[in-house]
Amino acid sequence: MVNTKSSPASEYFEAFRRSAASTDRVVRSGEAYEPAYKAFQKLSPQELKARQKRLVRAIDELGFYQFAGLPESIEAKLEPWKLDPFPVVLRPDEWRHLAEGVVQRALAFNAYAADMYGAQQILKERVIPHEVALGDPAFIRPLCGLPVPNNEYSQFGAFDLVQAADGEWQVLEHHMGMPFGMSQVLQNRRLLSEIYPEVYEHLDAAPVDGFSTYLLEMLRAQSSQSNPHIVLLTNSRQGQAYFEEASIARRMGLSVAQPGDLLVRESRVYLKTIRGLEPIDVIYRRIESAALDPITVPNHTAYGVPGLINVLRKGNVSIVNAPGVGVADNRALLRYADRITRYYLGQPLTLKSVPTFNLIDIDQRAQAMDLSDDLVIKPVQDQDLLWEKCGRAQPGGSPAQLDRIARAYPRYFVAQSIPRSIQIPHYQNGHFHGQNVFLRLFYIIGAQPVVLCGGFARNWSPMHRTRRLSIVSDTLKDICVPDQAVVESEPKRPPMQTGARFSIGSRVAESLYWAGRYLERAENTARQFNTLEKARWDQMPRAERHAYWPLLRAVAAASGQTKLAKRKRPPRDTLQFSNSLLLDASKGASVRACVRFARNSLENVREMISPECWEVLEEVTLYLNQQAKERTTRTRLHELSEMIVSEVARFNGTAERTMLHDDSWQFYRMGMFFERAMGLVSLLEVALPSIVETYHEQDEENIALTALLRLVGSLDAYRREFRSRVYLGRITRLLMQGKSNPSSLNFCLLNLQYVIGTLSITGEKEVGQGIINDLHDLIQGLDAISLTQVRAADRNRIDIDEASLNIPTSSEQIEAEFAALSKKLQHLHERIEDRFFSHQESFARDPMLFDV
Repeated sequence: MVNTKSSPASEYFEAFRRSAASTDRVVRSGEAYEPAYKAFQKLSPQELKARQKRLVRAIDELGFYQFAGLPESIEAKLEPWKLDPFPVVLRPDEWRHLAEGVVQRALAFNAYAADMYGAQQILKERVIPHEVALGDPAFIRPLCGLPVPNNEYSQFGAFDLVQAADGEWQVLEHHMGMPFGMSQVLQNRRLLSEIYPEVYEHLDAAPVDGFSTYLLEMLRAQSSQSNPHIVLLTNSRQGQAYFEEASIARRMGLSVAQPGDLLVRESRVYLKTIRGLEPIDVIYRRIESAALDPITVPNHTAYGVPGLINVLRKGNVSIVNAPGVGVADNRALLRYADRITRYYLGQPLTLKSVPTFNLIDIDQRAQAMDLSDDLVIKPVQDQDLLWEKCGRAQPGGSPAQLDRIARAYPRYFVAQSIPRSIQIPHYQNGHFHGQNVFLRLFYIIGAQPVVLCGGFARNWSPMHRTRRLSIVSDTLKDICVPDQAVVESEPKRPPMQTGARFSIGSRVAESLYWAGRYLERAENTARQFNTLEKARWDQMPRAERHAYWPLLRAVAAASGQTKLAKRKRPPRDTLQFSNSLLLDASKGASVRACVRFARNSLENVREMISPECWEVLEEVTLYLNQQAKERTTRTRLHELSEMIVSEVARFNGTAERTMLHDDSWQFYRMGMFFERAMGLVSLLEVALPSIVETYHEQDEENIALTALLRLVGSLDAYRREFRSRVYLGRITRLLMQGKSNPSSLNFCLLNLQYVIGTLSITGEKEVGQGIINDLHDLIQGLDAISLTQVRAADRNRIDIDEASLNIPTSSEQIEAEFAALSKKLQHLHERIEDRFFSHQESFARDPMLFDV
C-alpha cells in the first residue's frame, strides 16, 4: 500500500482517500502506483496548476475540438478535449492477462464475422439465437461471399473494459469495425510526457508510438504490390473523427480521400489526382459498411463510391477493415461471448462480458425491467441505419428518450448491468478526487497479433452514454504498461520497400491552394492596414487625407469593402472600417475571416501539413477570437495587424522548414503567389488612376506614391533599385516587371511558372503545360503596359524628366489596362481549377465518359 502520509504534499490526495472505497485500485495495486504518487506529491499546488494550464493550452493549439465550417455560435458551445494527468498503471501480470484476453476475443469474433458472411455454421448448430444475428442492422446480405484474405475481417480493432470492485476485468463494448481513439492514445502520451516528464521517468512506461508503424505494415501486406497505393477513406464530416483520421494518416504517410475523390472504371478504383486518375490498391476505411457503395447498399443518406464492392469482389482492391465486420460489434452478442469463443476456438473465455440483456427476448426483457434502476439502455449498434429503422434519423438525446425508443423497438436495444468500477485519482480544482474509469485497448491481428502497450482510460458515468462515444465530453487518462512487462513480438510483415511517389488528390491540392491564397490575403490586408495606420489618418491634415484617400479606397476594394471603395470623399474617421477590415468575421475578406477560411481549408487536409504548422495556425485563430471580444481601439488594432504579419511569416517559415517540398507544398505556394499577384493588380487598378489625375513629376516628394510603395512592401526595393525620388513610371516598372522584387507581378508569375513546372518532374507527361504557356504570354505582355514605357537609355539614370518621355497618363487608359490584366489573371485561375481540381478540361474530352 502506498504511504501517502510521508509527504508534506499528501493533502493533494486527501479528497481521493475520503471518496475512494477501501478496494480502490491505487490501494490494491500499491507498488505499481507508488512512482506516480511520489512524482505528483513533489509538485507544489502552484506548480501543478501551472502545468495544467500548459496542458490546456497545448490541447487548444492542437485544435482537436474545433470543427471546420461550423458557425462560431455553435463551435463556442463545444466542450474541449480534457486530459487528466494521473495515469492508469497496469501491473505486468495484469497486462499479460488483458493482452491474452484481447487477442482471444478478437480472434473469436473475427471468426464469427467470417462465418456470418460465409457458411453461417454457428446458426445451423443453434449456438446463438437466429434473431440476434440475422436481425443485426450491421448484417448486410449483399456482402456475403466477399474475398477476405485469411478471413481476417477485423485486422485492427479495440475493446472497452471495466474493472469491478473485486478486481475482475469485464468487456463493455467491441470496436472491431471502425476503432476510434488511437490518435488520442498517441497524443495523450506525447502531451503528458512533455508536461509531466518526472511521472513517466519514474513509471518507465512502454512506448506507444510504434503501433502506427505496425498498422501501416499490416495495410501494406494486404496487397501483392511492392509499393501499394493506400488511401484512408473517410466521409466529409468534420469533427473529432477527422482529427483522428488526419493524425493517423500523417503518421503513416497516407492520403485521406473522401468518396467523391474516388472513381470506379473497368473494375478498378481510382483516386482523382492532379495528374489524372491513379489506381488504388488498399483502402483503410473509416466510414460505415452500408455507406461504402450506393449500388450494393442503396442508402439515401450516404454518398459512397458506386461500384466499389464489385471491385472488391473481383479482387482488384483490398479494404481494411472488411466491409460487414460491424456484426462483431453487436452488443447483443456480449451475452453469448463465452459460447462464441468456445465454438470457434475451443477455449474458455478469458475476459467475461458485463451482464447484458437482449430486449428482443421476452424473458430477458422482463428481467431487465425488474432491474431497470441498475441498468443502462444502449442500441445494439452505433449505426445511422439503426435509427432509421426506429423511425427517426437521430436518436433521443437523454436516457429517458432512449428508454421510450427502446420500448417501441426492443429488438434493436440491450440493457447492461455495468459494475461500479474501482476508482482512480482524478485531478480537479487543485485536488485529486476518486473517479470511475473504463479502458480502451487496441489490437492488430494477423500471423502474429499485436496489442498496443497502452491505450486510454475514460472517466465515465453510466447515465452519460446514450449513443456514440464522444471523447470531447469526458476526461481521458493515459494507460501505462511497465516496459519490462512487454515481450517484443513484432508482426511478421513483408519488408518495407520504396517506390515512386503517388500524386496528391485533387481535393487536397485545391484545399492547399486556397489555404495559401487566404493566408496571403490576410497578411496583405494586415500589412496594408498597418502601413496606413502608421500615417495616423485621424490626425492628418485635409490635403494629406486627399493624397492618401486613393490608397485607402484601393485597400477597401481589394479586401471586398465595396461601400467604402465607392465613396468619392474621404471619411473623417476610419476606426469602424479598420475594425471591420481586421476582425469582422462576417466580412469575407477581413483578416479574421481569411485566417478562419485558411484553417478550414487545412482542416480538410490536416494530414498534409506538419504539426508545427498547425500549432502556429491555432495560436493565430485563438488570438483573433479573443481579440474580437475586446474593445476596439486604434492601438489594439495596430498591434493586431503587426501580429498577423509576423505570424503568417512564421507559418510560412515553419512550413518551409517542416513540410515535405512535394506537390502539396507547391500547391500551397501556387495559391500564395497567385493571391499576391491578384492583390497587387486589384490595388493598382484602383490606386493608380486616382494618383495619375493629381500626379506631377516635378514634385520633390509624392506622398501617395511613397505610401503606395510602403503598402506593397517595396519602398526599400525601390531605393536600392533606382536610388532616386519616386517616379510613377519607375514605381510601375518595379511593381510590374521587377524580377527580384518579391512583391512584383513578374516575380509572382515567374514563381507560378516554376511551381507548375515542378509538377512535370514525374517524366510521364507534361503537366499544366498549357498554363505555363499562358503564364509566359502574361509575362511578355507586362512590357506593353503604358506606364512602363521608358527608353533603354533612360532606365539607369538617377533622375529623369518623365514629361519628356511622353508616357501616356490617361487614368481611363490605365484603368482599362489593369482591368484587362485582372481579367487575364482570373482566367488563369479558372485554367488552374479546370486542370488540377475539377478536371473539366480533361474529362470533357474523355471518350470513356462521353461518346464522341
